[in-house]
Amino acid sequence: MEHTTIRGKIRYTSRKKEMLDKDRGGETYIYTTHQDGSRVFRAHCSIDENEPRVLRDSVTTLDKDWTPRYGFVQITVDEAFVGSSWFRFTDTVAECEGFTVKEGRISQKMDLDVPPAIFGTHPIQADAMHCNIYPLENGPGQYRAPMHLMCSFHHRGADGPLLMQRRNTLVINYLGEEKVTVAAGTFDAHHFSYGTSTDDDYMGTDIHPPYHTWTTTDGDYVMLKAGCTGYMQTHYELVEYEKRTNYF
Repeated sequence: MEHTTIRGKIRYTSRKKEMLDKDRGGETYIYTTHQDGSRVFRAHCSIDENEPRVLRDSVTTLDKDWTPRYGFVQITVDEAFVGSSWFRFTDTVAECEGFTVKEGRISQKMDLDVPPAIFGTHPIQADAMHCNIYPLENGPGQYRAPMHLMCSFHHRGADGPLLMQRRNTLVINYLGEEKVTVAAGTFDAHHFSYGTSTDDDYMGTDIHPPYHTWTTTDGDYVMLKAGCTGYMQTHYELVEYEKRTNYF
């Protein structure tokens, strides 16, 4: 079958003084684009810094317009199974079937008035792919999504996974093109950020600080580097990258 496969590995480190450049986890992923333009993204993620430590496996299927259609998420937190759920999305309905230790057997269904802009599952590469919703033809600026879905509102995705909805809260800023060099090579990049406030607004709070990400300009939105400022001081870098046709 004709398809294109991207394989990547992301290193998670810290910018905190006491942990500067130390490993705090990582992510490997396989990202397939089919002939009809649909995409399947599979990720294995590990956050090993302090509690809650999270091990996550996820799969997301997107149609040719990047609209999420299916998903699967399973998480382990601090060495214990927490939950596993399957998701399905149409333009008018979102569904979830799963089991979590906290909620037990779950079956959710939401009626939607607009298709979901994204389905957030917390891999760093998935965060980069969400930037596809920004209208690049408008140039640098800001875009606010009318509605998006998540499997967890926890900053690390350490609970659920459940079907959750937010409206008019996802803001993506486009800051323009740059040249970026990372361990995986040198690339032309789009520079995006999430949120509306400055670093100073977030200092000393538990609100998510500004989150910057640089992605490839080839339409795949491969994350090159990313990081959260403020109290988080997290850093992410693409250390391995491969793109091939008809390869598995």
